[in-house]
Amino acid sequence: QDPGDPQKKKTIDYGSVVEENTILALIDDAVYKAQVNQAKASLARAKADLIQLQAKAEQTKAEWKRAESLRATKAIADTDYDLAVANYKVAQANLAVGESAVSQSEAALQLAQTNLDYTIIRSPVRGVIIDRRVNVGQTVVASLNAPSLFLIAKDLRRMQVWASVNEADIGRIKPGIPV
Repeated sequence: QDPGDPQKKKTIDYGSVVEENTILALIDDAVYKAQVNQAKASLARAKADLIQLQAKAEQTKAEWKRAESLRATKAIADTDYDLAVANYKVAQANLAVGESAVSQSEAALQLAQTNLDYTIIRSPVRGVIIDRRVNVGQTVVASLNAPSLFLIAKDLRRMQVWASVNEADIGRIKPGIPV
């Protein structure tokens, strides 16, 4: 049935006239919606982790600056100073990892959303359905070659027919004769 039909009564089938972007079929989207929700949650987690890493980086920077000011007056041991510098560098590296995690989560969300969008099969052109190759409830499996769900003719007024004609009859073929 045509999901764009408010009454849900119009069936897309052989002979149906469709406009460009007409919804032809819907694939069950439950799994894809769950993947989008999971990706959104992962992104929120990555952003929260990034805020935490930014706070840690600020803290270690302040500790490093404090250690530097104490070093000038020899009020800090060299090992404590070295530890403050190392902690700051580790925090900076962790911050870069956190930023990468946010980017990775954004990409995962974009992929999940794209897969969800692919659950709505739309007509790429204006035309007439000349073959429906899928039934309601049928499992559709994607492979290296995308499955053809509908065959759409753009303009039935202009057609080219290739036919096999017996050699004995070819002499009687003329333009305009009925076929």
